[in-house]
Amino acid sequence: MFLLTLAASAQERVGVTNSNYAGTLGVPLNPSSMVDDKVWLDVNIIGLDLFVWNNYVYYSKDDFYFWTNVPAAQMPDIRDNLDGSLKDATVNLRVDGPSATLRWGRHAFGLSTAARVFATAEHAPEPVAKHIFEGLSYRPQRGITYDNRDFGVYTNAWGEFGLSYGTIVHLKRRSMWNVGITAKYLMGAAHASLQADRFQYNVLDTFNWRIDNFSAEYALAEPGVAGHGWAFDIGVTYKRLKEPVGSRYVPFDPMNKCKQVDYRYRIGLSLIDFGQINYSTQSIYRRFDNAPTIWQDYEDFPFDGVYALDGTINSRFPSNQSAGLASPSFSWWLPTAASLQFDYNFGHNVYANLTYVQGFKMSAHQTGMRRSLISITPRYEIKWVEASLPISLYDYRYPQVGLAFRFYSLIIGSDNIIPFLIPIDVYGFNIYFNLKVSLFKDPKCKGKRKRFKLRKKGGLKSNHPDDCPAY
Repeated sequence: MFLLTLAASAQERVGVTNSNYAGTLGVPLNPSSMVDDKVWLDVNIIGLDLFVWNNYVYYSKDDFYFWTNVPAAQMPDIRDNLDGSLKDATVNLRVDGPSATLRWGRHAFGLSTAARVFATAEHAPEPVAKHIFEGLSYRPQRGITYDNRDFGVYTNAWGEFGLSYGTIVHLKRRSMWNVGITAKYLMGAAHASLQADRFQYNVLDTFNWRIDNFSAEYALAEPGVAGHGWAFDIGVTYKRLKEPVGSRYVPFDPMNKCKQVDYRYRIGLSLIDFGQINYSTQSIYRRFDNAPTIWQDYEDFPFDGVYALDGTINSRFPSNQSAGLASPSFSWWLPTAASLQFDYNFGHNVYANLTYVQGFKMSAHQTGMRRSLISITPRYEIKWVEASLPISLYDYRYPQVGLAFRFYSLIIGSDNIIPFLIPIDVYGFNIYFNLKVSLFKDPKCKGKRKRFKLRKKGGLKSNHPDDCPAY
């Protein structure tokens, strides 16, 4: 219920993930990005990504402005949008822990840690959303039989530890092909989901409601380490280089004068979050089919833990409606998605990026665990400073304008800055930051001096007392 009144949508931090200085931040979108970026060693200390959005509840522009209300801690009442549409929302919270990427010749290695929460409410009927917002005391919806179909609420929280590897697989003149893979060990922390095929009900009064048809399934897992699993990110990147290179070219190699050849454009393709968590500890899955009941005194509904909650719900329905339809374990897919990235170099450190992310469900009952996004991001980047302006459509419907900055290794940005600038109806909020330590070149490239130099009239001259005499 909480997800319908305060929800967040999944963003990919497009203001920074496609940068040539992204380092650890580019790996979750495409692990092959670390092979030939402009950071030799990148160490992430801490990071946070939070985006709040929904299409039901909001702060009105008539009584809310971020820089007035938030600093004064004076928040107005939340309003709800009754436009007759189905209500959707998504939550994606990511906390980046210690992570690192390291380039070694033509190869790149990485490790990552993160805590994540991904949740969605999909196609919730407006009467259901209104009952959650107002409670059963809302009189205008009493005595009406509502027949709702095909909606759900899903939430999943987990920790992950990943190991990444990438390499240059083909290099010829102006063409470079890179591949990368990340294997992630998953630790399920908590889970709660409900998929309703049909939910027909009538609110009788403040304390009682009648359910005529409850055809649904739910899954619960007690907070803690309740599940384990594996997931993979796989990516490939093609670069069209600005100048030809030899087949033995190695970026930032001291034997190659520590240079790196820039690209005219690059194209990346990746599959991300392909995997699932198996919940088997303090967990329950249950299915109901055509189950009716009269739910009395719903406010007197105490529970302590997953099994107590499941027992309370199950006791409200006839036993023959759920007999043989319960299981102490279940599996849940991560929000798997495919992504396409196109980056063009205009020269003079100016780039433009197109990112497309399309999520898809991996099982029939997991309709809500998906994400979709398309964005165009112009940016200016040099070694110490970077600025980008992501313009995106979340779920291909909701436009957003963002802004992101990098000052050496401090990154701060938002993919939705409009609420910070002008008073508007606020349905969402987004901010992300990362604190990192970056080395842009192999230490062997720093302070390297020539051992010999040419005399004016030819021959070699020693620059070091231990060098052999020049003849």
